[in-house]
Amino acid sequence: MPPPNPDYFIGAWSFEWNVPESPLGPPGKLKGTEVFRKDAKSGAYESEIVGEGPEGSIKGHATTRYNEKDKVVTRSETGLFGVSLTKVGPIGGDLGGYYTIFWETAPFKREGKTIKLKGKTLMLSPANYRVQVQISVDGGPFTNFGNPWFHKD
Repeated sequence: MPPPNPDYFIGAWSFEWNVPESPLGPPGKLKGTEVFRKDAKSGAYESEIVGEGPEGSIKGHATTRYNEKDKVVTRSETGLFGVSLTKVGPIGGDLGGYYTIFWETAPFKREGKTIKLKGKTLMLSPANYRVQVQISVDGGPFTNFGNPWFHKD
């Protein structure tokens, strides 16, 4: 299997995400843009997220690193949902060039609740990817937290 192209995400991506009510916020639609660039010094991918959600403007920052030797992706996010979190997991693919990042977060606190997220980032084409997100609150079962689509601008 050829290795994934870590530059896949570079550029601007528009997204829409319908989220259910949770300790992370009210239900509704998140809509915005995430712009990725590669940091020449560190080799990491930095991104800025801006948009609108049920509570008004959203703004976030993420740093994504790919460990080619271990085939692991680490994405640290701040700002979204009022929390900082890190998603870590392996990336796998097939000969057709479809890649999936299987990730999860360590438990974190919000509004007195312990939350854990897990999901998949499905790199479906050069112009689209999808994220499948699940949430667990206070050790309960994982439930659907939305499936945002990202479209290359």
